[in-house]
Amino acid sequence: MDKKSGDHEDKDFFGSFFSLLFPPLCPLCKEFVEKTGFCGACVSGFKKIEGPVCGVCGIPFASENSPAHTCGECIKNKAPFVKARSAYQYEGKILDAIHLFKYSANLGLALPLSELTARALDFGEKEKPDIITPVPLHRKRLKKRGFNQSLILARYLAKILGVSEVDCLHLERIRHTPPQTNLRERERRINVKGAFSVKDPSPFKNKRVLLVDDVLTTGATVRECSKVLKKAGAEVFIVTLARVF
Repeated sequence: MDKKSGDHEDKDFFGSFFSLLFPPLCPLCKEFVEKTGFCGACVSGFKKIEGPVCGVCGIPFASENSPAHTCGECIKNKAPFVKARSAYQYEGKILDAIHLFKYSANLGLALPLSELTARALDFGEKEKPDIITPVPLHRKRLKKRGFNQSLILARYLAKILGVSEVDCLHLERIRHTPPQTNLRERERRINVKGAFSVKDPSPFKNKRVLLVDDVLTTGATVRECSKVLKKAGAEVFIVTLARVF
């Protein structure tokens, strides 16, 4: 047996021994799970966004028998992106999971949350992104939180989708804004207006860009990001883990 093989077997042994002593737990209910992530019972409590949705913004239609079409809001106000999709309704168990990840810095949830996010994608092969880019945080917010949750999701999504390029440098948040949480829709639009910039458009020109965020509320933030990316020459698609209704 060579040293490399022996080292590998040692790692397998100690990894298995560690798992026996400290088996992984579901972060939401604390039940034992086979691998790091959520248990089946908790995942079944995540409310998927299903049924017919607007072909542009992804909002579900009231009737389950409604044919695919563009919603009235997207007809009235043309979106600066091609298509937006979200995996789950932002409530219940998925809300708890996102809060653990985002506000309690439970970064071990990034991979399972990214895998769940990937399930929301219904983009065709011709829509496969050339670049994945996260919604950026202002440097003051980044310094306070310590990480950009959207960037972490973007990096895992790139691996899942087989996209080689994640760009977190050229789409910038140039204005520090108050949190959107307690603002109404109109206030949110005003709050983020002019908050983003692409100083060098060359990385995005004539590229399909997948813009990633954790939660879509009114869409004000992703719209502002999409505007500057589109101005830079990009064709923008959006994916978020959850959406508020």
